Amino acid sequence: MNRHEGDSWAFADDPGPLVRPFAVTRGRAGTNLHSLDILTLVVAVRTDPHAATLDREYEEIMRLCQGRPISIAELAAHLNLLLAAVKVLVSDLIDSGHVIFRSPPPPADGPDPFLLQMVLDGIRKL
Repeated sequence: MNRHEGDSWAFADDPGPLVRPFAVTRGRAGTNLHSLDILTLVVAVRTDPHAATLDREYEEIMRLCQGRPISIAELAAHLNLLLAAVKVLVSDLIDSGHVIFRSPPPPADGPDPFLLQMVLDGIRKL
């Protein structure tokens, strides 16, 4: 609904940045998301003829990750959605067998103290 002359209230055509992700995920939030990270790579494994019957966002994810891996962060940028919403959508596609994912390796336990000491010694010599 657009603003009427003399009205003190107005509704924009765009419901706002938070309403759309809520609607896209049907109100679902971050549960059972396969430990998806922003760096998790997703690739389509099925070109299901029924993919055209999927919601627009699912179809777009399938198109973007067809034939090449793409990160959750990139998908969110392309779809103009919050990361949390994209994680829910990708998780749905994983559950349905349309895509597979590969999470980034866990971070190392920390830097090597010996290497840090050598760097510090080198800096002191400068």
